[in-house]
Amino acid sequence: MQSTAGFTGLTMPVFTAFGWMGEENAIKFALSQLEAFIQELHGLLPRSTQEKFPYFGLSTESQSVYLAAASDVESDVFIAFNARPLSLEIELVLKAPELLSKALRLAAKDVHRFHRLVTELGPEWSLRLQQAQVNEEDGEAVHYQDLYKDTVIGLDEAALTELVNKATYLSGEEQWTTPLTLSRRLPSEQAATMGTSITKVMSDELAPLMPLVSFLTGRVAKKQTRSKAKGKPAAAAGDALPAEVEDEGISDEDGFTFIALLKSLHLRRGFINLTSEHWPFFAQNARATTRKITVYYDGIYDKGCTVWRLVPDDQARIVLSPALHQWMEEFFDPEDQIQITARRLTEDDIQLTLSGVA
Repeated sequence: MQSTAGFTGLTMPVFTAFGWMGEENAIKFALSQLEAFIQELHGLLPRSTQEKFPYFGLSTESQSVYLAAASDVESDVFIAFNARPLSLEIELVLKAPELLSKALRLAAKDVHRFHRLVTELGPEWSLRLQQAQVNEEDGEAVHYQDLYKDTVIGLDEAALTELVNKATYLSGEEQWTTPLTLSRRLPSEQAATMGTSITKVMSDELAPLMPLVSFLTGRVAKKQTRSKAKGKPAAAAGDALPAEVEDEGISDEDGFTFIALLKSLHLRRGFINLTSEHWPFFAQNARATTRKITVYYDGIYDKGCTVWRLVPDDQARIVLSPALHQWMEEFFDPEDQIQITARRLTEDDIQLTLSGVA
């Protein structure tokens, strides 16, 4: 493979070359630059990502470059980079039937986690889940129809559950397979102006994909459990637990559901009060006073929120990010109720889901 010492970025001639049919030298130049790009990119990736994708190279057949989990590229998960006249496309691809069946089983087992990992990629990313028919003679899969082909934020959890269940069923039939692709496009002019910094940009772009790769391939750290707190403190006084609030209780150490009554002060200052009974769920240690959390609302995952421990009663308070504060002010009025569903995804990852109460 050629040295990347002269790599100067993916210039516009790289992209336009793929629109010049029959221009052999232009294509040859573009492919050489893509090959230099993928070598440079792989060397820049974090070690954990390199371990997931130890193979990289150029595919002259598809006129693209790839990062792959296996030397036989399509037999495992891989990431392809396609340069076209108008865009640089990044694709995370699962095509191998056995890999797909495993990925779908894992997704069906925890659709909530799958939904979060996909949605967190952002509106620039699209999901395509195909139904392809397997040819009995040569085993090749031919596209039959798209089960879904749209932006990742176009799926709520219920719709994704239905989609995963349908794909899981089809993948269990010999004549069908369900290739899965996540992709996003950067305008070619934007990519070209990045120069050599495009490798750093692409490395950063791939980082949010890695938890999803681990999840779909089954290489996910087991969720750690923690013992229940002993001797829960008494409920907080004042407006923390008004008579109108319905507390459905903490189900176990992995989550709870609580319905809070919103006051004018809460809406104006951007917080939601829980109770002192809830703080042990968030506490990372005996001296902790705050905890970073993720809040899911209106199709958005917001990592800018925290839970505070208030003195002297150890009351828990959700402090909203500016964006979430604005959303709550727009959609809720004083004396409205809001439901908080808390789930511990891992020891370091707590997610709250906010929704209105009819």
